[in-house]
Amino acid sequence: MQKLNPVFILVNPQMAENIGAAARAMLNFGFLNLRLVSPKENHLSDRALAMAAGAGKVLDQAKVYENLADACKDLNEVLATSARERYKYKDVMDPITGCDTIFQSCANGFKVGILFGGERAGLSNEDLFLAKKLIRVPSNPVFSSLNLAQSVLLISYQLNVYYTKKNIESSQINVSVTKANYEEMQAFVTRLENELDNKKFFYPEGKKKRMKSRLRKLIYGLELSKEDVKIFHGVLKSLVKKN
Repeated sequence: MQKLNPVFILVNPQMAENIGAAARAMLNFGFLNLRLVSPKENHLSDRALAMAAGAGKVLDQAKVYENLADACKDLNEVLATSARERYKYKDVMDPITGCDTIFQSCANGFKVGILFGGERAGLSNEDLFLAKKLIRVPSNPVFSSLNLAQSVLLISYQLNVYYTKKNIESSQINVSVTKANYEEMQAFVTRLENELDNKKFFYPEGKKKRMKSRLRKLIYGLELSKEDVKIFHGVLKSLVKKN
């Protein structure tokens, strides 16, 4: 599975056992790239390792971040998983279509992240602003919440189905990646927000946070290349340049 390497990102996982079980699910289908955002418990604890049941190397290699933005900086695309309907998201896919999208992006050389929410509350709207697409599991509407490790297992399995079926050769996926990553987009959004703050754009004050969130969602939703981001920086610099 070296040629299909999406990043599995667990956001605010609560229990060490679920982190271990998620690592086991990943390795069952050949995936190793795990990131944890503000885990409540130690992912290398005895309980986590016991549930990993031989997948300790996934936990050993896992990277831990304080916030989701840092965990996504080097990624070109981010998709999120959710069992709930999110009315603000038009691009909602089932796991089959979603995994096809992930597979194609990975095959094209993009670095892709998949978000999984914590056991207590799932992903917040703020978390979802980073995602261009949403994968919604069509589960029982009166009992829709999946266990964290079950969600990871479902996505890992479906991705493996595509990989096995299409059997992409390494020569087919060694392409030049020109797509902007999230660190580059964040830098532009932060700069744009600062300039708009200087111009008192975010008014009234009570709506400032919401306006900034919607602006970030708008920018993150664009398909920007590295060159596009440079052009936007140039446009912004020209607009604020003092005469």
